[in-house]
Amino acid sequence: MNSLPDLGRALARLRKERGLTQKELAAACGMGQSTLARFETGGVAEFGSRKLLRLLEVLGHEMRYVPMNRSFTLDDALAERQREFAAGSDAQR
Repeated sequence: MNSLPDLGRALARLRKERGLTQKELAAACGMGQSTLARFETGGVAEFGSRKLLRLLEVLGHEMRYVPMNRSFTLDDALAERQREFAAGSDAQR
């Protein structure tokens, strides 16, 4: 997930998998149904971390950090080449 709307859609899927309505989940988390609806549909520019963590807790999930899959760039190639060159120079000393 790379955006708040992506996160909202994923949370909506989790909610539906649990068989909960927006109203039920929002009440369990202490927030309004309209707030949850806007989050799930990408209608918010910001969403508080406490709200997000509470939603995940009620849904039986937690937040984790995973490395992003990104493509190999020319900058990456240059940095790799410089490391190889530096390693080769150190070996010759």
